[in-house]
Amino acid sequence: MFLGFEDVATTTFKSVTSYVHWVYCAYILLHSHPPGLPEHTSSLAAKQRKIKEIIESKEKARVIQLLTQINGGQRYKNELQTAHQHA
Repeated sequence: MFLGFEDVATTTFKSVTSYVHWVYCAYILLHSHPPGLPEHTSSLAAKQRKIKEIIESKEKARVIQLLTQINGGQRYKNELQTAHQHA
């Protein structure tokens, strides 16, 4: 299966139906040409890759914005240390 159903470890039928509904929602959204995706992109895999790139670039933009603020370097360092402690 292409949309990840093989990764689901469900124990009840409600879990399966819930997962299937989420997959259908994702499928519908991907085919509705989300913002930032070219209209000519027809492959589901290409759309998933592009959305992943958009999400990754947003995180980079957030970090760049944080680093350019006053004491941004220290705040980013504190954020990394906090994340490291919780990992």
